[in-house]
Amino acid sequence: MGVRYLVEQRNVTPTAGNDAITIISPASRRIRLVQVTVAGRGTTSAAQGLEVGRSTAGTTPGGAVTPNKFDSIDSPSAASTTATTWSVQPTLETNMVPLGFNALGGAIVYNVPAGAVEARNGENISIRAPASYTFQALSVSAVFEEM
Repeated sequence: MGVRYLVEQRNVTPTAGNDAITIISPASRRIRLVQVTVAGRGTTSAAQGLEVGRSTAGTTPGGAVTPNKFDSIDSPSAASTTATTWSVQPTLETNMVPLGFNALGGAIVYNVPAGAVEARNGENISIRAPASYTFQALSVSAVFEEM
């Protein structure tokens, strides 16, 4: 088992077709997604969803979220980086894990099966807003592990 870290976007309205959070693996390490929590913060009841999966490339990341140490204060700082904006979005793999929730306070916790969503050597893990929704505000957090 590696060292776990937490990243969060609180009370944001995603843009359809863009990553809400991208976790970028370091060049010499592997990262594994452990858990994703999404909570609706909208004002009306409406179906919402995000997709989770591996991605590559992307141009000019921005809006970094500094990962918090999740397991222990004695853990080293994360070697991974994050992005909440891109000038050109990362390229997603063909298949993603869909996460559905309600905009009006609905929530989902996705406990990722061990090894199901991993990235290494600069690959990304994307938590993306698909093009099929009109988004309201939400909060999303991800626990990931560096190995």
